Parts: sequence; C-alpha cells; structure tokens
Amino acid sequence: MAVLRTGTSPSTDKDNAIQYVGTLVGESTSREFRLALHRESVREQDVVAVDAELRPTNDTSTPEKIRIWAKVQRIERVNPLFPTESAHELAETKTSPFATVLSLTREMVTAVCQVLGTEPIAGGAGAKLGHLRYPAQPASSAYRPDGADVARVVLGDLERRRHRSLDVATLSNRAEVNVLVDGHVVVTRHLAILAMTGAGKSWASRRIIEELAAKNFPIVIFDPRGDYTGLSEVPALKDRVTRYFAQFPILEEDGETAAEVVSNLGYRLSDTMRQRFGDVFRATIAFYVDDPEELEERKRWLTAHADPGNVKYGINRDLWLLALLAEIAELAVRNEDAATKAQLQEWGWMGLVNYAKTECRTLEGIKKRARRAAGVLARMERVNREVARKSAVALPKDRKSLVEYGRISVVSLAGYTGDFQATIYKLIAEELFDARISGELKVPGMLLVLEEAHNFAPGHPNTPAEEAAITATRQIAQEGRKFGVGLLLISQRPSRLDETTLSQCNSYVIMRMVNPADQNFVKKVIETIGEDEAKLLPDLDVGEALLSGQFINFPVLVRMKAPVSKGEHEEEDAFLQLEKVRGGATSN
Repeated sequence: MAVLRTGTSPSTDKDNAIQYVGTLVGESTSREFRLALHRESVREQDVVAVDAELRPTNDTSTPEKIRIWAKVQRIERVNPLFPTESAHELAETKTSPFATVLSLTREMVTAVCQVLGTEPIAGGAGAKLGHLRYPAQPASSAYRPDGADVARVVLGDLERRRHRSLDVATLSNRAEVNVLVDGHVVVTRHLAILAMTGAGKSWASRRIIEELAAKNFPIVIFDPRGDYTGLSEVPALKDRVTRYFAQFPILEEDGETAAEVVSNLGYRLSDTMRQRFGDVFRATIAFYVDDPEELEERKRWLTAHADPGNVKYGINRDLWLLALLAEIAELAVRNEDAATKAQLQEWGWMGLVNYAKTECRTLEGIKKRARRAAGVLARMERVNREVARKSAVALPKDRKSLVEYGRISVVSLAGYTGDFQATIYKLIAEELFDARISGELKVPGMLLVLEEAHNFAPGHPNTPAEEAAITATRQIAQEGRKFGVGLLLISQRPSRLDETTLSQCNSYVIMRMVNPADQNFVKKVIETIGEDEAKLLPDLDVGEALLSGQFINFPVLVRMKAPVSKGEHEEEDAFLQLEKVRGGATSN
C-alpha cells in the first residue's frame, strides 16, 4: 500500500506555460477526481496534471514524487446563491437578474477528471504511464502542463519511433500540440473512420493515406464515389498513384450468379431460361481460348454467322458475347443447321446437337435478356470510366500488380450499383488476400481502404453479393494481421456496419455523429469510448475527431490536419457555381 499527498503548487504566473487550473475537492479515486476550477482555465477534453508524493507504507525512505495525468471529461457550473425559485420569479416579470441585488459572482465551476496514469518526476519521464493505485489527496493543486509535456504523454514511445508515426492532427484545444498515431497499428490491426456526411471522413482518410504513402506503404483503395482521384495530383505522389476503371468480370462468376445479374439488370429469366442459361454461360467461357490464332479464327467464324448489327460491340469476354452465341444457337436450332450446332458443341456447348425446336423460344429469351443486361452494364462501366478520369487504365487481369512498394492503386467503383461494387471488391480482395497467404505476393504488407464500408461489410446483408462481400471482409478482418493485410473502414452509417468486422478494428477516428442509432452502436462496439466522449459526438465541428484505440495512448479530441489532395466532391457554394455557369454562358 502507498499514500499520496500533495506536492507544492505550480506557478500561477500567466506568462508561465505551466498554469494553475484548480484544486481537488470532494471524493477522489484512483480512476477519477473532481477539481474546483479557476474560471475558464480549461475546457472539456483538456489534459491536466497533479503533482503528488508516493510514500510506501512502513517505509521511512524519501517519498517518490510523481505526476498524475488526467483528462477533463466534463465541466459543471452552478451558482448556489441564485436559486431556481428566484429565476422563475424574474422570468415572470421579464426582469434581468443583473438588474437585481442577487449575487451572480459566486459561481462554483467543477471539472470531473479521468485519471490517465502516473509517471515519476525525478529521473526523467517514461514513455508509458503507469497505473495509479491510490487516489490523489483532496486540496492538491492541478495545473495545465506545457505543450511539450502534453505532446510527450499523448505520443508515448512514438517520439522515439518516428519511422512508424503518422502526423495526422493537433489537439483540438491546444493547436500547438501535434498528434501522431502509430502507423504500424493502422496497417496491421485495422482502423475505422466513422462519421456522418459532411463531418470530414474523406478529409481524415486522405490525410492518413498521404502519411502512409510518404512511408511507401502499398495501398489499394476501393472508391465508390471518386473521393480519391485527387491523390494523383499531389506532387509528392506523382507517378505513384494509378487509377483504374473496373469492368465487371461477369464471366469470373458462377453461372447462377451470372443468371441473377442478367435477371436484375434486364427482364427476369423464366425457370426454363434459367435451366438453359448454364449451357450458354459455359459455352461463352469455353469460347475464349488462350491460343491467339485459334481465338481469331473463332471470332471470324462468329462474325460470319451473326447479324452484322449485333457484332458492333466487339467479341470480348462479356454478356454481348453470351447474347451472340445464344442468337447463333437459336438460328441453328430453328433452321436445323447441324454443322453450326456441331461446331458450337465442339467449342464447348455440350449437348447442343440434341436441342429440339422447342428450345428456340428459350434461347431467344436468353439472348434478349442478356443483350439488355449487357447494355445496362455498359452504361455503368461508361460512368465508371468517366469518374475515374481519362488517365485511368483498365483493371489488370493479374490483380497482384495492384500491390507494389510505394504504390497507391485507386479502384473506381462509381457508376455501379451496390451489388456490383460489392462483387468487384470481393473478387479483388479475395485474390490479393489469397496471394499473401500463398506467398505469391512478395510485398510483406498492404492496406485495403474501403470507402462507404457499410456496402462491403453490411450488418444485415440482403443479397448474395453482399453475403459474399461480407464473408471476404470478415476473413481479412480476423486473419489479416497474420499476413500483413490491414483494413481501413470508412462509413457514414456505423449502425449499418457488420459488428464482427468493426469489433476487429483496434483503432478509431470518430467524428461528428448525430443519428442516435449510430451513436448507440459506436458506444456498444467500441470499448475505449466512454459515456462522456460519446456525448461529445453530436457537437463536434467539421474536422474534429476523437482518436481512440491502440494507435494512440488514450482517447483524445483532435482537429485533423488538412490533406494535400482534393476530393472529387469537395463541397462548393451551389449559388456561386450557378453564377459561374451563367457567366460563362453569357460571355459565349
């Protein structure tokens, strides 16, 4: 057992960086104490300190001087000489209290402080705070430490490990204190950025991504809205950012999934059509061989047998090819063209020679629905390419090339519906993760950034595509650390995120959040967020955030630093934009 007693009070000189803020009053515990505050000396979430002496029981040796660090959780202000009854009377007569003889200067301002830990004063301060096992003595003085001391306590051993630190913010109440976070924890143990729309999620994520890029860490970003296209315009990242437009690889899916895609994008396939769709799907896959000369010969044959108007989209591994094969098979069955049926069967359409004429309408239905779905898919791909911008390139077949030392790969998913985005993400993420497990991917680590993560890891998946995506995300969240694969989840609707996935994140950037369901979900899942921190969430300014978890010593309120890059959808004044357009039209 040990006994704590007060040390000497620090200087109250206003020019001194260390300033007196208050005196301990009432009940004091090893986890919390209350301060009678000097008026307006601190704000909520400020860091304060109390100097004390630790005297071991039954020991006559010199007491050890220690510093107790604490954070102001909430501030209470009351005037006992201004009773509620008087306030009601004055309100009834519309009289200002300041025009009366009531005492309004005897306010009591009290701060409730959470103990963060202790450190010895003599012999230098350590990087890690120790536990306080005996409460501080009431009547002890608390003070506001200087910026260098606060920074040291907030950063811990990151001061000595700059190679893995990310410079992302300043303390919200003390702009002179830079806040660094542990980048190693971010890329190995997962990070979540949670906030409502417009609170600064993409701003915060781009700052973190830019800091990681400065350390050459490989990053793959799944970008549903074009928020990260501006990364390539940052001078320091020139030639290191590659933007990709994503063509939906429907032939990489199984036949059932492909049939569902066709049904969802066009007219529904009937039961009879679904039974035959697998034959057409497998024939389409078999048609596209690796031998270039053989493939060219097949394309020439297909062009000669098809309606010229239906070959205008080219012959590629897509739904247009599926519709084209269905059309040629339909004509061959209708006209009893044994040679054509035999040729298609030789190339992989098993059993086609046995099709009866009654199959014509089925094949015609598949053809029309596949063609309609191909048109819708082509429009989504066109929008995707436009958002990705002209300098974007097609997603490579070998997805492992997305991950290289110092490389940032931005996979544009804009233009696609949620199911398509989830499927494209799932295919890429699984291939990259499998490549890390097998050792094919030699880079020892990578970070997958999931913007609008609730679409890739929904709490309540409603479609097979969402089910598949969440399975892939959960596996990476649970096993990624062993293989150097980290996740950065960004979401404006935390309550729609999968709880299992979010709970695997060890660090959090939590910004303004008004929705009660989101607030409650965050309090439930994130153990490091207390009740007082949760109450701050609706009132945070744009760019303000609570940092919590293993990448920081203890939860702190910060203001995120501005990223160098700009987002595709940085908000501009709608009326000024309108006038700019009008001005341009007038000048023309």
